[in-house]
Amino acid sequence: MKSSKQVTILVCCVVVIGVLLFQFINHSGPFANNDNKTTENGPDKTSKVHVERVVDGDTFVAKDNDNNELKVRLIGMDTPETVKPNTPVQPYGKAASNYTKDHLTNKDVYLEYDKEPKDRYGRTLAYVWLDKKTMFNEVLVKKGLAREKYFAPNGKYRDVFKKAQADAQSKHLNIWSKNH
Repeated sequence: MKSSKQVTILVCCVVVIGVLLFQFINHSGPFANNDNKTTENGPDKTSKVHVERVVDGDTFVAKDNDNNELKVRLIGMDTPETVKPNTPVQPYGKAASNYTKDHLTNKDVYLEYDKEPKDRYGRTLAYVWLDKKTMFNEVLVKKGLAREKYFAPNGKYRDVFKKAQADAQSKHLNIWSKNH
């Protein structure tokens, strides 16, 4: 009798451990990523930088607190091209670039990182916060100056950008205008 109880307990433990291991590997259950992330509560953790110059709508050069220069690429979205070699300037590219220049140049901003900190070009990948409530990446998408674009594995705010894009599309803003 005692050994059958021990076998039952052992089987239950193995099943529980197996289920937890499966959930851990698949990022489900208690190990799930928070896919319902919003920008309402602000970023989790940031680092402050000073924007020196804007390259285009989704890329800028900044200096960190140690005076190191960083080339930063906004993630989760993509603006029309203006400076890509062998690529013509795309519609609303200048508008996106000018908007970013007007709102970021010579300003202090806060970078929030996701799973992958750099891209293949060595640029720092970040969500850019103007303050605790305003993410610049989201602002560009809401204004129709960028489209949601997911680059795995950085998808912390993917649902936020999808919603912002749907709103901009329904209002026919900029890149979503009927004339485009």
